[in-house]
Amino acid sequence: MHTCTRNHESRLAVIRAHLKDPPRQVWAEPFHEAWVAAEGLDPCRRFATAQAAEMAAARPFVKPGELIIGNNTLKSVVTGLPTPFASGIRLDRAYLDVLRRERPEAAPKLAEIEAYWTRWFAESGYCAPMAMHLTYAWERLLTLGLGALRDYVVYWQKERTQAGSLCHQDTEAGGSIPGGTGVSPVTCWYEALPIVLDGISAYIEAHARAAEEAAEAESGERRDELGRIAAICRHVAHGAPRSFHEAVQLFYLGFQLSGHDSPGPLDRYLWPHLKADPSTSLRAGMESGAITREAAQEIVDCLWLKLEEKTAYGATIGGQLTDGSDASNELSLMCVSAIKRLRILSPRTAFRWFPGVSQQLFDAVVDCIADGATYPAIVNDEAIIPAMVERGIAIEHARDYSFVGCGQTFPHGRGHGNYEDVIVNSAKPLELVLSDGSVSFATWEQFEAAYRRQMDRHITERIEGVNAYRRKLVGHAWDFIRSLLTHSCVERGIDWHAGGADYSEGMVDMVGLTTTTDSLVAIRRAVFEERFISLPELVAALNRNWEGAEDLRQRLLRRMPKFGNEDPEADDYAAAEVGRINGHIKSHKTVFGGPWGMDIIGWSGAVELGAQTGATPDGRRRGEPLADCAGPAQGRNVRGLTATLNSTLRLPHKHAHGPMVLSLRFPRHVVAGGEGRAKLKAAIETYCRQGGQQLQISIASTDDLRAAQRDPDAWRDLMVRVGGFSAYFVQLDRRFQDDMLARSEMEL
Repeated sequence: MHTCTRNHESRLAVIRAHLKDPPRQVWAEPFHEAWVAAEGLDPCRRFATAQAAEMAAARPFVKPGELIIGNNTLKSVVTGLPTPFASGIRLDRAYLDVLRRERPEAAPKLAEIEAYWTRWFAESGYCAPMAMHLTYAWERLLTLGLGALRDYVVYWQKERTQAGSLCHQDTEAGGSIPGGTGVSPVTCWYEALPIVLDGISAYIEAHARAAEEAAEAESGERRDELGRIAAICRHVAHGAPRSFHEAVQLFYLGFQLSGHDSPGPLDRYLWPHLKADPSTSLRAGMESGAITREAAQEIVDCLWLKLEEKTAYGATIGGQLTDGSDASNELSLMCVSAIKRLRILSPRTAFRWFPGVSQQLFDAVVDCIADGATYPAIVNDEAIIPAMVERGIAIEHARDYSFVGCGQTFPHGRGHGNYEDVIVNSAKPLELVLSDGSVSFATWEQFEAAYRRQMDRHITERIEGVNAYRRKLVGHAWDFIRSLLTHSCVERGIDWHAGGADYSEGMVDMVGLTTTTDSLVAIRRAVFEERFISLPELVAALNRNWEGAEDLRQRLLRRMPKFGNEDPEADDYAAAEVGRINGHIKSHKTVFGGPWGMDIIGWSGAVELGAQTGATPDGRRRGEPLADCAGPAQGRNVRGLTATLNSTLRLPHKHAHGPMVLSLRFPRHVVAGGEGRAKLKAAIETYCRQGGQQLQISIASTDDLRAAQRDPDAWRDLMVRVGGFSAYFVQLDRRFQDDMLARSEMEL
């Protein structure tokens, strides 16, 4: 049981003070040593054995004040544990160089490790797969516990054996493991899973020992508290959680081990453990005991700080249960409370809106955004769920979707796909057409056709490259943790990388697409309709970055139609071209037969890719950011909020994978007080009811942003929504600060 025994705010202050303390790193090579010792074992079980050894060798430590623990000082040159951006075996050459300088006596061992793995990577053809942005079926782990999850694996292995079925990964791998043993790959795979589960249990037990050791150095209340944390870890190393504190601790240690990507719908899978906690007194009729609402909030706050420590990605609150009823609960409100009070950058949380959502939660979300926390983002069930069903996701699974990564939406615990597979600089295909001096165009139709061929070819080549890469992984790469915590992998006997998940999807992020459509409208008007400039003359001006052609730039920038102003010409063209590109992407299939789809989110790519892009015909200068979202390019929407919303609503929100993000910026005074919050809520609800997919909102006036540039120390807590993530404005690179300033300031 957990009681709020020390001052809540004092605890949080202590944890925050040590949040980013660098761990004292302990060098060891458990993965390498276990891998070498398992010479002769099939690759699947060999990888599992080495991965489990690395988990068991963990060197945890406990930071001051923590209620939820999970830190590892072990650092290795060779690792098999996942991160948000990679899984499989990795060789850290940078750390190798550090050790050579710091540990000269270890030079022979380091040389041996480098030689072994350099040769192995060259000979095996193994590629460490990109592995990011999904949510695990944490409810499976929290319901069963690790011991029962082992039993679950054994049960399904017997089921598959009795059925005598060969699965996809058996066929792809040739029906037996290398070396002619005649053992089925699916048998090896099933036998690998308990090995990994043993490693996870050992990792958690190591944290129990770390808590016990920390307790010996303490006295009084903190000593007792650490003793309870140690007991919690000892229990959840094998058993199912019996309390909210145990459930949160088990989740976090599993989350850390799995690569700390996207925690997903925390309020959905943790709520049953809070509701059923034998000591909870959250609701009338439940047994009153030691854990109060305040104590539960303290655990949530401590979890939120741990998620910030490791930079967790997408989390979700609200939305619907699989039967369509409201999923929100008291834990949803606690999550919003943590976001508002802590004002930290992770996890990147979204609020799922639908007409039946709790108005109490909706009001809390609006208040949190208006207070300047930038989270939660708003995602709309009324657009996301139809888009999911259209691409083949069952309605009950679509209702269970989650926010992941920077803003992608994912069938929670059931998907395969990196959700950042292909990132396209949408202005580049147009730039390539304009730079081809050997081609002349007599008509607009000829020019548009050339641009579309270039765009479609570029997208197709990138998709085919990803598909070919995924195909190579089947039977040669494994992700046991993802497979254990993704529905249907264990049941089918198929690894996550081999297509075991219910749904396989690919995603193409079209960065800066409305920069491109504005540019195309400008070319059509200026060159082929009004004919006040020829195409070669326009290209020459672009190549000079508008030098000597400022009047032309201003004419194209100010007098040509721009998306975001309810101008039919610009909006019609953008809607048609975005829909056409979305259709082209959807015509492709993943290696496992699932759909590819489009998202437009912006993130840091709007600035980074813009820096790599020449001047564009919409009046943008070389190197300036591209459009930062699915809405208007920065500063192009000059007719206010209603026009911005209505233009963006023209895009195919209910037919795109998503997210199709609209970024908005409001000054503080327009959302102040009850009236300001009511107006903000009405704007959000109107956009959602009309079918918009996603809103990301910053509360920062242009004057405030400029003041923060002049006096950063006075504005340390000013948060802005860059794209798929938030940041403290004064910590941003100047390019990102200027990009934020370029966004239109809205009024309600």
